[in-house]
Amino acid sequence: ASAAPSGPRTSPVATSTTDGSDETAIALAAAPAASGIARPGDPLSVRVTVTNLGDSATPPLTVELAIAGTEPAKADDVAAWFNGETIGLEERVAAAAELSPLEPGSSAVLDLIVDDAATALSGGFGARAAVVRASAEGELIVADRTAVVWVPTGTTPAARTVFVAPISTPGIEEGLLTSAQLEQLTGEAGALTRQLDAVAGRPVMVAIDPRVVASIRLLGASAPATATAYLDRLTAMPNETFLLPWADADLPAVLAAGASPVAPEGAGALESSTETTATDDPEPGPAPLTLADAADWPATLRDVVWSETPLAPAVATALTDAGTRLVVAPTTPSAGGATVQEAEGLRLLRVDAALSASARDASTAPSQQRFDRAIARVSALLAAAAAEQPGIPVIIALTRDELPSSDRLIDTIGHTVSLPWSTASSATEALSTAASSAELEEPATDAARLAAVRDAIAAESADRAFASIATTPTVITDRRRLELLAALSAGWGDQSVAALQRFVDSSIALRQSVRVAESSSITLFADRASLPVTVQNDLDVAVRVFVRVDPDTTQLRVLDQRVEVLVEPRSQTRALVPVESLTNGQVDITVTVRDAAGARIGAPTRVALNLQAGWETAGTIAVAGAVVLLLGIGITRDIRKRRRQQTADAE
Repeated sequence: ASAAPSGPRTSPVATSTTDGSDETAIALAAAPAASGIARPGDPLSVRVTVTNLGDSATPPLTVELAIAGTEPAKADDVAAWFNGETIGLEERVAAAAELSPLEPGSSAVLDLIVDDAATALSGGFGARAAVVRASAEGELIVADRTAVVWVPTGTTPAARTVFVAPISTPGIEEGLLTSAQLEQLTGEAGALTRQLDAVAGRPVMVAIDPRVVASIRLLGASAPATATAYLDRLTAMPNETFLLPWADADLPAVLAAGASPVAPEGAGALESSTETTATDDPEPGPAPLTLADAADWPATLRDVVWSETPLAPAVATALTDAGTRLVVAPTTPSAGGATVQEAEGLRLLRVDAALSASARDASTAPSQQRFDRAIARVSALLAAAAAEQPGIPVIIALTRDELPSSDRLIDTIGHTVSLPWSTASSATEALSTAASSAELEEPATDAARLAAVRDAIAAESADRAFASIATTPTVITDRRRLELLAALSAGWGDQSVAALQRFVDSSIALRQSVRVAESSSITLFADRASLPVTVQNDLDVAVRVFVRVDPDTTQLRVLDQRVEVLVEPRSQTRALVPVESLTNGQVDITVTVRDAAGARIGAPTRVALNLQAGWETAGTIAVAGAVVLLLGIGITRDIRKRRRQQTADAE
């Protein structure tokens, strides 16, 4: 459908994708064809999908395409336009069509076509804001914002495009990947395989999670064949690389929460599982592979941090103190638009936040329509950047969440690089440009996530204190540190707070693994006795603890308040606490397990004691009396018997 351009009008604030009514909720998505490229003499086509999400049929709709076609929009204006803001450009209706009523749950697809793009667009090269509106009886129902790129005859400026993408395993809570997990992840359709297929050999700087590399190497000969082959492919990949923190942990969030940097510990505690074969003349084998060695990678760039959010000044200073030399991150508007910046002793490689958001939408798009819509936005944003600063390096950070498909990511990179105003580049080339000085300001923060980060770090600290009871504390602390880093992963996305809460819950469960076993009431019959207390250890490591008994009254006196007991892994051990009963009666006691410093381990246990003080002495006297009585009776009977015998003999 087409229509003659109407008079100009100012572009409104974007409406939502539905009108908010449960009865007539409508979704609209607009996707310009050919990545939104418009040239003189060529038709301009925008595909529109309208879906009825409500419970009743829609009214007849008028669908219009309006374009602010005379003036190129600046990069910031295009980003603001997609963000729903008013940018004050004059627009004209370039095409329109009528749409019949839609039944609930149904969709309609139509193409709004301008026969010659030059009738709606003019002026120099650049992005033009556009909007598709659906109205009923002159009342606006729903709208979707998009943009096209006007490419008049002549030379087209270009931007140098650099993608950043991870090789990581988001959504996994374990500190190390198991053999079964690696077999699935590195299989033909596994998540790691999809990531590598999408980025290898393309203009992508790859951020590698050391958990992936270390997990494969530590398994040694036990590693799945697919994982070993995957590691070979990763090694041969020609891309620029840098190492992420373990499990892609969000280090800037840790620093923003006021904590110190968190890194793996106990490099010598986790060894390779490579099997060795005994021989008649064994020779010393290679030293066990440490965690640090297993995670090492010959990265192109060292000491790099990738942040999803702009850095606060204090966080930047902390990163500098921690040895970070380069940060890949978006910046606040006050920092300026230069790609390479310097602030707080750091070198910043500025991520284009709006471009990255659109590229992520494209790489995770559930349909071709949604992909085309997102790519049109990528095209417009990149064109605006190229028009303002020809040759500028543009950093596009791709998603760190799990990819639903590698095909979308491959298409996103391919479509972006093939744009006439895009030139594939590298981070090294971008960093060769002069850096501009930048002033950082406090960015907006996610208070709920920062609170969850603090809680998780505090829980891991409590786990460290608890681990002091273990005969080998690093068996606990090394594993918990890796699990904390996994919970801090930037790949959790919207599930980040929930993942951190699960870590806190597992910390509580861990610290309840050593406890006093449940016991019914106990009766003590002696003045002095040994009170039996059973200690349960659910850990995989032996623990050395001290049992303490505190009576509620003075009826019972505890002779030793620190009874040491060694409990083997996954077992129970009985501790004998010496006590003295002072009177008969009922008394409740509190039994706790404590560490060497006296700190309580787990929850206290209440036990009822039935004291029968003196029963043992009385019983002994009674038995002795009975023995004496029996002995006396026996002697008396013997004497009488002898007398009767003597009388008989005399007679």
